[in-house]
Amino acid sequence: MTAPTTPAQSPWPGWSGATRHLLTLAAGAANAFGFLALGGVFTSVVTANSALFGLHLGNAHLAAARLVAVALLGYVAGAAAGGLVAAGRGPLGGAGIRGGLLLEALLLWLVVCGWLGRHMAPDGAARALLLFLTAVAMGCQNGSVRVTAGSEVTTAYLTGLLTSTVTTFATRGRLQARSVAIVASLVAGAAAEGAVYRWLPRGAPLVPALLVTAALAATWARAPSRPAAHPPRP
Repeated sequence: MTAPTTPAQSPWPGWSGATRHLLTLAAGAANAFGFLALGGVFTSVVTANSALFGLHLGNAHLAAARLVAVALLGYVAGAAAGGLVAAGRGPLGGAGIRGGLLLEALLLWLVVCGWLGRHMAPDGAARALLLFLTAVAMGCQNGSVRVTAGSEVTTAYLTGLLTSTVTTFATRGRLQARSVAIVASLVAGAAAEGAVYRWLPRGAPLVPALLVTAALAATWARAPSRPAAHPPRP
């Protein structure tokens, strides 16, 4: 008799799949917001930012290099904070993914307030602060996702996911539809942010803030029930 297979357990409470897609949309939107509104810098793409940092240093564009350094430092700080909160260290026992997403959402809503307070034209220290807070939020997202779901789940850095999808299709002829959907979500989030920034710039930082808030809400929603597994016939 063959033992019945059990479905993979969801990494998070509530609607786990919806949470992941919403966070990926938010990552695309936050990166587009940083690039378009905060000085041509990404907020969670560390590989690209590292290359930009070296490029600006080599070209002696020190002001641009400082902005990239702000984003990198913010991401590192956010990853540490998100990991600690999600792991429930200290007085935050049992915080899990909800704790990390709550911290991220609060940071992004602070960015919204700063953006509107500076009349959508932050410059100098204000722009650097908004970039730092957005990068901290993205680092917090990635840190909390890594702690609670492991390395198999990603919502912002998709190079490895895309590489795995392509090589699996090329070598085995099997298309990983879920992985394709995650990559498409990042593109869709960036496209949505680009459209909002062009046509409704006042609401530009609202896109990632609302998406992360929705992802947090999805962890509290009742997950769809799975059909009961029937034991195999002897």
